[in-house]
Amino acid sequence: MKKINILKYPTRRSFVSGLALFIAGISVSPKKVFPQSQEAADISLNLVRPKNYLPRNTISKVSSALSIPIKDQVYEGEKNNIDEDFDIFIGRNDIIEAAIDTGKLSEIDNSLIPNRSFINEQFLTSFYDPGRKYSIPLTWGGLGIIYRKDKFDEPPNTWRWLLDSDKYSGKIALIGEGRTLIQIALKYMGMSLNTNDPMWINQAEKLLKRQKEHIRDFGNNNGISLLTSGEVDLAISSNDEAAKVISTNNDIGFVFPREGSLIWEDAICIAKSSNKKESAHYFINSLLDAKIGKNIAEENSLATSNMMALDISSDSYKNDGLIFPNDQIIERYEDTSNILDFDYEMMIDEMWKNIKDA
Repeated sequence: MKKINILKYPTRRSFVSGLALFIAGISVSPKKVFPQSQEAADISLNLVRPKNYLPRNTISKVSSALSIPIKDQVYEGEKNNIDEDFDIFIGRNDIIEAAIDTGKLSEIDNSLIPNRSFINEQFLTSFYDPGRKYSIPLTWGGLGIIYRKDKFDEPPNTWRWLLDSDKYSGKIALIGEGRTLIQIALKYMGMSLNTNDPMWINQAEKLLKRQKEHIRDFGNNNGISLLTSGEVDLAISSNDEAAKVISTNNDIGFVFPREGSLIWEDAICIAKSSNKKESAHYFINSLLDAKIGKNIAEENSLATSNMMALDISSDSYKNDGLIFPNDQIIERYEDTSNILDFDYEMMIDEMWKNIKDA
């Protein structure tokens, strides 16, 4: 199995370093870069994206700048697949990987996206899209531990309290994605979350079965609501979801566990079936504008993969430990592929069923 390069996800320090060597300036206006084609002028683009991901007026501004009408379709929550007709899709890496695997996406023509040069080179490959043939990264984040501050003298910065202890028995909520939960267990045991060794995966299964009696909510994805209501003290959460809760509730905290965890990405891609690929590339180039990238990242409390966007971001954003893990922690985080091989998938499905039935 391919070994992932976990160091490709930069910290605050490494992300900013090197900008002095980068070409100074701002993104070039698309109107000045791209010729107006018949396609761009006459045919609307179908965009599918998460609700609230793009800041207000972003679509209208890009549409006006490019002279391209845009049909904007939004979805809420996590999607399992792309079932809409679309030209451009924005979403998490797992659904984009599934679309790559089923042949739904077009290869990116980088010559039509000059602002791609703003992307930190460490993000120009990934476990789920090697070489970035089909996607352009926009933002990223990680899974960690969300908790009630009044129940802890110090942040619970280890998976032990959720996976291997009875100290908070009955006050723990775990997520309902079996694959992710097994991967977290692997990280806790010191292994790569991309391990496909049956021996270690069996050990992860045993660990989760043993801990199950101490779990208040197992597999229902109700962790945050149970936490805010006081029914549990610990849960698994992505840092962006935790940031939304913490912004309105000072009693809640979030920590990146010292053993490491899973990194996810929000990326943008183009449908293979689209007959407006040229316009779609122009749209993607516009979203990589430094100011637009800055607004997307800051308003969503997400780390940006855009160096120029980071360069003009506020100091409070750059130094937010809820968005950017420290150097030691980020070295233990990994991205992953949801599609490995059939035997592995069958093994994970069987083990998850066994864990739930235990």
